[in-house]
Amino acid sequence: MQTPTISNYPILRLAIPLSIGIFFARTFQSYLSLEWILGCIIFIIILLSLLFRFYNYRFRWSYGLICFLLFLLIGSFHMINRWKEVDVDWEEGKCCYTGTVIEAPIEKDKSVWCNVALCKGQNVYLYIAKDSFSQSIKMGEQLMFYTQMRKPDNDGLQFDYASYLLYKGVSGTAYVPLGAWQKLQKPIVLTWKQRALQIREKIVNLYKSWGIDENQVPVLSALTVGYKGDLSDDVRDKYSVAGISHVLALSGMHVGFLWMMLNFLFKPLNRKGWRLIKYMITAIFLCFFAFIAGWEVSVTRAVIMCLLMEFAALLNSKSMSMNTLAIAASLMLVYNPFYLFDVGFQLSFLALLSILLFYNYLYKLCRFNLSIVRRIWSVLSVSMAAQLGTAPLVMYYFSNFSVYFLLANIVVAMLVPCIIYTTFFFLLINIFTSIPQWMITTLDEMVKILSDFACWIVTLPYASFSIKSMSQVEVWGLYLLIGIVWWYCAVRKRIVFIAMLATIALWLLLHCCLILK
Repeated sequence: MQTPTISNYPILRLAIPLSIGIFFARTFQSYLSLEWILGCIIFIIILLSLLFRFYNYRFRWSYGLICFLLFLLIGSFHMINRWKEVDVDWEEGKCCYTGTVIEAPIEKDKSVWCNVALCKGQNVYLYIAKDSFSQSIKMGEQLMFYTQMRKPDNDGLQFDYASYLLYKGVSGTAYVPLGAWQKLQKPIVLTWKQRALQIREKIVNLYKSWGIDENQVPVLSALTVGYKGDLSDDVRDKYSVAGISHVLALSGMHVGFLWMMLNFLFKPLNRKGWRLIKYMITAIFLCFFAFIAGWEVSVTRAVIMCLLMEFAALLNSKSMSMNTLAIAASLMLVYNPFYLFDVGFQLSFLALLSILLFYNYLYKLCRFNLSIVRRIWSVLSVSMAAQLGTAPLVMYYFSNFSVYFLLANIVVAMLVPCIIYTTFFFLLINIFTSIPQWMITTLDEMVKILSDFACWIVTLPYASFSIKSMSQVEVWGLYLLIGIVWWYCAVRKRIVFIAMLATIALWLLLHCCLILK
């Protein structure tokens, strides 16, 4: 079997320098300027045009190098330009601002949180003093307020909360006391995203009206429409320790289940002449699901990939999964370069990349005659491959590792699709008639089984273990080791095996030095 190389994936060869350019610009932004980068881009484009005019086969490698530099600079330019839009120097002292509430307000202990888009274009987080008037604020209403705006800061937190807000496009935060704000008497005009959030809120209220246990409604809402506002910290912690916290955040798994259901329902349209109709119907359903989910990063990535693979099937061409992944990443980074620093984006793409690289090797380690055993082993192989790619980042961000993630994900793979399909079926029935109580009870019991299973995993000995905070150098070292492991699996050469052992030894030495320090 021929060893796959990066030359087999032309889109990936462009996505890599684009990502490096974004990361480079964020790291060295204080030393870079838009004018300098733009000048370099123009120079490289002129140089590239001259090389194409006077083509020489001996210097063919120079075209790839120059294209690499071009996309690196484009990524840097895009990142710095976007950062300048978000990183605002607010005026000292209190000022009067006007803006629109773009998300449903959330009640805190002593305030009401509002995400507000100012008339000047910046997004800010407001914490308005809590009273009956502030509790009546609704999404889409326009507010006028008088306060002192400030840049996001860490407020004594251990992680970089300021950068987290800036990456989300939040330019400032402010506290608004009583009497320092008022509603503007203007008609409420909702954007498409706000309408999607309204639909999601109505679906969550519908779950409550069905009579589902109040302890299970937050889990069901997170599983099906991505609403996590009612999830308690205790539930989040239990699912995290069990290694199945990904089911509470809409991800590629949920989109994959929906895609499989749509392929099954519209299988008769696979005939010649009907495939375009099937593609359009599938695209409408998947985009509507992403729309209701608020275009979460992982959902958007999965929907783009599904549509690209459907399009490849429409053209009767063999889709290249690595290229599909690269196209999805490039489109999202072009839309918003801050996605590169989003934890969900990183985990989502690394999980899928690791599955593409390691699944076949893991699956072929064991061979079984029984079909049911092969399916279970396939699920285990996918879970192990995804965990291999995300483990360094999980340990870096959360300082925690789940021991029983394989066992947990077997149950999740069987139970979560049943919950999702059943819920969607009930939502469809609810359009025409009421749902019998025994059917609601069945759905309630399935969600309860999932939650009880997570609680049971937590009670097992050594369910998870904490890891001392890792440095970025150690994380990069682990990913270097993972890359060399994949390389050895692909080529099976002694020199690569020696390189793998040397990397392990160097990483352990580095880790010991950091601990002693």
